Amino acid sequence: MIFNGDLSKYHPADAIMFLSQLSLNGILSVAENQRLITVSFKNGFIIDAHSAGGDAKILQSLIFNRQVTADDVKRIRQIRTETAMPIRSILTQIDLFPLSTVEEILLTGMKEVLLEMFLLDEGSFNFTDTPVEADGAETKLDARMLALSIAVQSDEYRDFIKGIISLDREFSASAKEVQTETLTTEEQVVFRLMSTCRTIRQVLEKAPFESSTVIAIIKDCMEKGTVTLLPAEATDQPASSESSGDPLFGAFRQALKKLMLSDDPLKRIEALVAFCKGFYNGILILTAKDGQVVHCKKLRRVDGHGLDQTSAKGLLGALDDDLVLSAVHRSGVAFFGNRFPSNLLDRLSDASASGECALIPVVNKGRVAVFIYVFSESGYAGLSPQHYLELLSWMVTPRKKNMTDLPAQPMSVAQPDSHKRPPLSGQFSPAELVSKIDELPPLPTLVTRALDMLSDPGVDIKAVEKVIGMDQSLVSKLIKISNSALFGGLNRVESLQQALTRLGAKTTKGLVLSASMQTYFLKSNPGMQTWGPFLWQHAAECGLAARRIAVAAGYDDSEKAFVGGLLHDIGKLVLLLVSADSYRQIQNLKRRETLTDHEAEKQLIGTDHTEIGERLMEKWKMPASAKVCVKYHHHIENAGEAAPLAAITAYANHLSHLHGTQLQWFVPDPEAISDELARTLKLSHDANEALVESVVADFQQAGML
Repeated sequence: MIFNGDLSKYHPADAIMFLSQLSLNGILSVAENQRLITVSFKNGFIIDAHSAGGDAKILQSLIFNRQVTADDVKRIRQIRTETAMPIRSILTQIDLFPLSTVEEILLTGMKEVLLEMFLLDEGSFNFTDTPVEADGAETKLDARMLALSIAVQSDEYRDFIKGIISLDREFSASAKEVQTETLTTEEQVVFRLMSTCRTIRQVLEKAPFESSTVIAIIKDCMEKGTVTLLPAEATDQPASSESSGDPLFGAFRQALKKLMLSDDPLKRIEALVAFCKGFYNGILILTAKDGQVVHCKKLRRVDGHGLDQTSAKGLLGALDDDLVLSAVHRSGVAFFGNRFPSNLLDRLSDASASGECALIPVVNKGRVAVFIYVFSESGYAGLSPQHYLELLSWMVTPRKKNMTDLPAQPMSVAQPDSHKRPPLSGQFSPAELVSKIDELPPLPTLVTRALDMLSDPGVDIKAVEKVIGMDQSLVSKLIKISNSALFGGLNRVESLQQALTRLGAKTTKGLVLSASMQTYFLKSNPGMQTWGPFLWQHAAECGLAARRIAVAAGYDDSEKAFVGGLLHDIGKLVLLLVSADSYRQIQNLKRRETLTDHEAEKQLIGTDHTEIGERLMEKWKMPASAKVCVKYHHHIENAGEAAPLAAITAYANHLSHLHGTQLQWFVPDPEAISDELARTLKLSHDANEALVESVVADFQQAGML
């Protein structure tokens, strides 16, 4: 199931209640600029929720409850810095204590994450439909009930901010007339924090329990006069008010609430019809008995007269005589799309088969079935009622599993208008570019394949390695985590094979699933959609070619060469993520003046992808062999003792440009460069010809992946 959209059009509470209603398994990820929030569902219940703020709250609570020592905290923070793994995953790996013993603390963190999500006014969301394994914490929350309570808390939170103007408002706290012996533990902690913190935000961040509790205590202190707000600074801005003004979205939310509040089929039909009245030209409510349509209520829009209502009874037609109607009846899956020829529906609607339509099964009990058929006489531009109606239809007739009568159609509630991050301009250092990147998004198709394979207990790890090995972001992530403090004291990992062996299938699956949440970059960044696939394809080809070249040249570790080839252009991916506009300008300059990538990059931004990639390798503490390939694949002569590995990467890069499926090589005499690199690697003429033949065959396989 594909479920994604824009938070400005679809509130997080609605998304959570919707996913709970369908009892789904998977992860809901919410992205707002560089902030990423994830919520894990198992059978419709929330079993985990993660964000940077939620992790901080969990760690504060663990410290407050003396569950961790100072050394433990230092180690956890180091692992978080090196791996970007969630606190819960880290606690599972280092096994300080059974997670079930800190269940309440983890629940506090989960509720904090949901409150953070509910407070977002914009951003994008995506649901990944995949099996989710519970850890030992035994955390389980009723999603629908929790959504309602968090929605109330978020409203109170917003009202509180409006009242104080800004969370950065400074205050003064007085200990006069405070009888500490009468205070609860939470009140004592908050009051102690308020005597040391300068702003409300600092108190909220440092308190080891839920923000809603902290706000209630602060409000009580303000009412009693023990806390006084200082005059607001000119820089403090009141929180912006929400204003949608979208009649389509308003009608959708009203219908959604009616569907959630009632199990009565008639009221649910009324809710759907009420939504459709304002946005479709006609509505048919069809009642069938024993496979025959016996009643039709028709509502038809008449210009200047609103909706005209008529009814028809009798043997109006057989369900099996209409291909689509019959398939919808058997499968229970609604149809959304262009209008289709139908003797029955065209006759009952009294309209030509043009425009768009939806056919929704709303009742199927025993011998009786009820359908709603709506249609427009022209197509919709942009976000249409079809998107929202499909969501509403799922509330009435949740999709059945293993149904093949009709293909499930992808749905998107709303796509973000554009990438929010402003483009870069002028000269930038590699450090400035790399500082904006913590995680790189993997290629979604490869993530899906890897997760499917890792879900099989009997999977061949070599097959998994082959798939994951096609994605430089996944390879770098797994190697980086394998060499982190989490596995301190172990030998350095320099290949994907070693990383997979160290991590194991279960941990690898969790890391791949976590990495998949970063794919929102692809949807919100137009540049990633345009050039991202080219970079992935080139990376995969270079990895395969480097492995072949290393074997042919007698290099001692072909897997190091594979990783180096895969990662050599990772600096380009950083640049594309941070500034798609700068990347576009570089590509235009490269084509216009027949320059190489790094020459065009130097001219436009003052650095190039090798320097950016080198800085990223340093930030992630990647192996020296990978750093060599990234830094020197255009300048072998500067690689010193590592020149053979740099030459292997350079030749792999050259062959991909020369024989690969995606890119062209802008050099005057590519064959001369091939000969020179072959001589550098001491490859004979015959050995080089055989090598190139094998590499070209590998490139065709990379294209299939």
